[in-house]
Amino acid sequence: MMDPEPQNLTSAYQHGLNDGLYGELCCFTENAKLATLEEPSDRLDYYKGHRAGREMRLRNGHLLEAS
Repeated sequence: MMDPEPQNLTSAYQHGLNDGLYGELCCFTENAKLATLEEPSDRLDYYKGHRAGREMRLRNGHLLEAS
């Protein structure tokens, strides 16, 4: 069963989602990409996307690798 995709995702959320799915596993507080975002709303969107991506990665039961 596929999850419905939310509409109108921000660029920051999409980047966070991709990083959560395919990015390196590291401490989130040391994430350099998060530090490049200036607006608090962008940082929050990135965090939400990253969290959703990590949950999808874990739910699939294996780590996905970017090609």
